[in-house]
Amino acid sequence: MPIVLPMVMAAAMLVGGILFPVAGTLANAPDPVSRAEAWFDSISTMKADFIQVASDGTTATGELHLRRPHRMKIIYDLDEPLILLTTPVWLHVDRPDDKHVTSYPISETPLSLILQEQVELRSDKFKTSHSVRNGITRIVLSKDTGEGAGQLTLEFTNKPFVLRKWSIRDAADVTTTVTLQNMKFGHSYENKFFAKTFYPEEN
Repeated sequence: MPIVLPMVMAAAMLVGGILFPVAGTLANAPDPVSRAEAWFDSISTMKADFIQVASDGTTATGELHLRRPHRMKIIYDLDEPLILLTTPVWLHVDRPDDKHVTSYPISETPLSLILQEQVELRSDKFKTSHSVRNGITRIVLSKDTGEGAGQLTLEFTNKPFVLRKWSIRDAADVTTTVTLQNMKFGHSYENKFFAKTFYPEEN
């Protein structure tokens, strides 16, 4: 299934009931890509509701929880529970009804790029392009072959500058778009919240 993805925020402001990170480097960044990198690096934690739409028309909703670096937990609101959990090395796909966890190298997903301790959206390993129009900054990361092949598009609103949406096109040309809602920052998570579940048959 295509999916979605430690520096403490220096300051924050409350806008419309949503807590947004504020960092002087965002306003002073020389270009949109550097501004996006600074935004990720300013975050310690984030939680949000999301709507996911695949190119075949299927949809899903759920909750996303992020604790940088490396830790993301995505809880889908489905009839059969599904949880995606990331570590520095693995993406775990947990199906509680089946009492089974399948694990994949996190490097195989483009979202590994935004889970690093220091986010770098430019590299010799992939192509980066960007555009700014109608109040939206769009950054596209593309890789044709190898681990993480595909395309990751990040969309930020400009006022305030905050990630609102991403799309992943995988090697099979399947596109999945995730839109974030009700975003909040600075939440405290216990380590066990991001711990993998071990079912009896896996011990």
